[in-house]
Amino acid sequence: MKGTSSFFGYMGRWAFIDLNTGQVTWQEADPEVCRLFIGGRGLQAFLIYQHLQKTGWLKNPLSPENRLVIGNSSLNDTSLPTAGRGSCSFISPLTFSPLAQAWLGNCPPIYGLITHSSCGGHFHNRLKRAGVDQIIIDGRADKPVRILVQEEKIEIIEAEEELFEKKNAQKVLRPTSQIIDYLTKKYPGSSTLTTGPTGWNQVAFANLTADYHRNFGRGGAGAVFGSKNLVAITASGQKKINFKDETRFKEAVRKIDEAIKAHVADPNWTVSFRPETGTTWWLDRAFRGGYLGKVGGYLPWHNFDEGYFDPQLYEKVSTRAFLEIAGKHNVCSRCRHILCTRTASVKEGPYAHEGIRPEFETIALWINCCLTDREGIFYLNHLCNDFGVDTMTFGSLMAAVMELNEKGLWPFPNGPIFGEVESMIKALKEITYRSSDLGQLLAQSTDQIIADLIAAFNLSPAELVYCFTTAYAGLGYAGIEPKVFPGMFTAYGTSNRGRGDHTYAWTIQAEEAGLSGAEDIAAYVINSQINKALTDSLGLCDFFPEDYFSSDFLEAYEALTGFSYSPESFRECGRRIYVLERWINQHQGRTRAYDAFIPPKFLKPLTSGPQAGQAVDPIYYKAILDAYYALQEWTVDGHIPESLLEKLKIK
Repeated sequence: MKGTSSFFGYMGRWAFIDLNTGQVTWQEADPEVCRLFIGGRGLQAFLIYQHLQKTGWLKNPLSPENRLVIGNSSLNDTSLPTAGRGSCSFISPLTFSPLAQAWLGNCPPIYGLITHSSCGGHFHNRLKRAGVDQIIIDGRADKPVRILVQEEKIEIIEAEEELFEKKNAQKVLRPTSQIIDYLTKKYPGSSTLTTGPTGWNQVAFANLTADYHRNFGRGGAGAVFGSKNLVAITASGQKKINFKDETRFKEAVRKIDEAIKAHVADPNWTVSFRPETGTTWWLDRAFRGGYLGKVGGYLPWHNFDEGYFDPQLYEKVSTRAFLEIAGKHNVCSRCRHILCTRTASVKEGPYAHEGIRPEFETIALWINCCLTDREGIFYLNHLCNDFGVDTMTFGSLMAAVMELNEKGLWPFPNGPIFGEVESMIKALKEITYRSSDLGQLLAQSTDQIIADLIAAFNLSPAELVYCFTTAYAGLGYAGIEPKVFPGMFTAYGTSNRGRGDHTYAWTIQAEEAGLSGAEDIAAYVINSQINKALTDSLGLCDFFPEDYFSSDFLEAYEALTGFSYSPESFRECGRRIYVLERWINQHQGRTRAYDAFIPPKFLKPLTSGPQAGQAVDPIYYKAILDAYYALQEWTVDGHIPESLLEKLKIK
């Protein structure tokens, strides 16, 4: 069967699901919206913007009014290498700080930022084969339900009792692997996306999980699922893609494929490391400057206090250490050549398990908790996948609590301890099931955690904000020490999905190669953010190494979709997407105050390793932000002027 005849590349259909009424409404996709916003992340931002224009700006991300959109793009399920990433967008319950707090200098309230999450695996391709580009979910079901998508038919089905279990006398969803097992057996050839117990309990940083270890992570998509009484979505189908010119598409893809193969074979390209090391090569680069790096010294340690520590301890969790437990490749759909994901196994001991090798960011942020137990990290990663927990946010929260505990300020007994895997496992289970006072507290957004600790235990606000680097609605800093790279700190500060995010711009290689100066850094970050908006909207992997503005890529895209772009007009699509997201965030409370907030810990210089003496320079960061806003054509307060919306055809 073929897709909708009026569309090429896309299936051309959006499904609006109202869980309040149980109704499903199909809508033909708008070609002009697809041309302007591409697909994936961009199209989803538009659909959320459209919704908020009708309902008003959202004050509570866990209310039924929070629209959640899941889908794909025109390139998904084609032969273009790495075109295997799906998209999920929503207003985040984690980047949420609804009160002006004196302990944050009365920064303006933040009501949740628009968050896009990218996921590999097979789910989104199955969704496309079922004849759907985007599923748009509104409202809340009055009882637990799941959604079945098969061959252009969507059903809302009451969730079976077998998907639940009793924990602490409460009915809760089973782990993600058990839900996926159950629904895969029921619908052979399908793929299931589910929230698991953490999302069901509306933990603010719960993931959505598909294919056992593929996650829509960061920001709390799982919690939004749980707030809607939604258990899972299962998709399958056999529909094929229509091409505008399939022969021309295949020829352009052949050229791109050959270029990727050449770059993977070239040791001077970082993409060459990925088939063997995946993302873990960054461990050696960040610690000691390996893999085309310089001197290293920026792998976080002890809640971002340092970027360097005992090299003998590091060897236990180095790139080589994780290679030793790695197995066969286990890659995303449509991946060729790059092949970054691999299985892993620990054969004996308390953490024996067969699973997936953890990613760099997970390992780095658990090293930040002073964990140097490779087997423990591997097993903890498995538990997070099974419970549906964002590993990065979990690591950031644990590091903060560990520091408070070390200082004698943590008010609960037997709290997490730096370097102890078992204490993290215990805390993970308590948070997942909200089974203790600690679990109930840490299941919330950071500023609510801080406010509750102040109110209940009269703890020092300054001490709390110093330890919680996620304070003021932060998403959580990634696994590169923020004190070392001014450009990366700017990328962290200006990311649309929240302060600390590393995926919307990445400056490390450029800064190690000499990038400096406020205006040059600002321009580099902006260009990276525009490119990443295109990456996510096209359904491509971050590791796609080729140029989107090349004649081969634009020819492939036109041969697939019929949409013709120049490099300038294609770049404008990326800018349009980034500006629209910022416009939404502006109405959710984001101002320059959010971007400019520097967690106090990052003002204290590193004291060891090759980066000793480095810290965030507030004056320099202010200059970079000034240049960033000027180049973006935003106001000095970080607001989007109406004239820019009109220029980019957003309004």
